[in-house]
Amino acid sequence: MPTARTVAWGLALAGLIPFFGCAGLALFAPDGGDVWLTPLGAYGAIILSFLGGARWGRELAEPQPRALPLVLSNLPAVAAWLTFLPSVPHAFQFLVLIFGFIAMLYWDFRDQPTWYRPLRLVATVGAALSLGVVMQSL
Repeated sequence: MPTARTVAWGLALAGLIPFFGCAGLALFAPDGGDVWLTPLGAYGAIILSFLGGARWGRELAEPQPRALPLVLSNLPAVAAWLTFLPSVPHAFQFLVLIFGFIAMLYWDFRDQPTWYRPLRLVATVGAALSLGVVMQSL
């Protein structure tokens, strides 16, 4: 049976498939890739929310959970949701998501196990690159 670290790496790499797939379709679809911008942003928002939820769960697992990390762990979901309000351009949405991923990476680098850091770096770079390349094409 694979170790939890191997499973985590596999899931993280598989999680990049929708980023790369939607980005590729947005850039190279023969009929125009604009229809792939919303799925790309939605997936980014889901993943950013997931990272915030992971921080929420980690804090609640502490013997004495602290209020500030609980509040901060909700900000990624709120920020991602706000980018879906009417009239928010995709370029701004992708920029918010990129900064959100980088902020979560910084937070995770501070107090996560060392084996998790390269995983998060690869996942963040893949997600941010996908969003950034598409954002530059808009």
